[in-house]
Amino acid sequence: MIVKPLCLVTLSFFAVVNTAVAIFPEASSQLTLFDQDSLSYQATCPNLYVQPTPNTALTAPFQLLNWNIYKQQRQNWRTSLREWAISADIITLQEAKLSTNLRNFSAQNNLYFLHNYAFKYRGMIYGVNTLSKVKPQSFCGSLENEPWIIIPKAGLASTYILNNYDLPLLVINLHGVNFTFTAQPLKEQLSPYLALIKQHKGPIIFSGDFNTWSDARLERVEQALITLGFSEAQFNEDERLTAFGLPLDHIYFRGLKVIEAKSIATDSSDHSPQLVTFDLL
Repeated sequence: MIVKPLCLVTLSFFAVVNTAVAIFPEASSQLTLFDQDSLSYQATCPNLYVQPTPNTALTAPFQLLNWNIYKQQRQNWRTSLREWAISADIITLQEAKLSTNLRNFSAQNNLYFLHNYAFKYRGMIYGVNTLSKVKPQSFCGSLENEPWIIIPKAGLASTYILNNYDLPLLVINLHGVNFTFTAQPLKEQLSPYLALIKQHKGPIIFSGDFNTWSDARLERVEQALITLGFSEAQFNEDERLTAFGLPLDHIYFRGLKVIEAKSIATDSSDHSPQLVTFDLL
């Protein structure tokens, strides 16, 4: 299990931001999603943008990989991601840099991708990224400003048609707000996704870096999701990054069963990824 003191996270963040100007959307109405064709969309959750083209279908059982990729700052991120992408059908990334390398990785591995633009720094766009072996049926995103440093944290929801199943899979990818004294901003960030969950009839996966470094923050997330019938993937050997003894990354699910769950030790990021195999009930 990786442990990182919260104070070190804060200091390293400000050291980066103070060297240049970060540009970010001022309101959720300016939210922009990009796909692998560099097309941009305005789709703010819980209102989904529905793809006009035919969609391929995902076959169960399937695997989901969740990983905070640390802005691709480690040299070996691509090698590790390529290894895990062989088996993963859906990949949810946080702190993803929309770089040529990531676009090329998507193309070389035949992965569709969606990227929610949180902010631009030194000409590069950062946010959350969802990769998938099948084309998403619909999608939307959200932005929530960090109360003290203003720079937004992003979320992204996408749906996928399932083979031999009447209802689509909903996958939510969230990078939780971090620099707050209370859990209220995190609650507000969850709000559009809870609304989306309530209107979705099919199976759901809610994954990401929730920044649950306090009991209050973890309880806020778990109370919201458990009330709606979610369970959390459990890991026998837990390598997830922790702060104050609490894991920051989680994979919650509803309407599915876990076949296998692995937390993978790596030096390719400051966070370790989680790889979970799901099947339909």
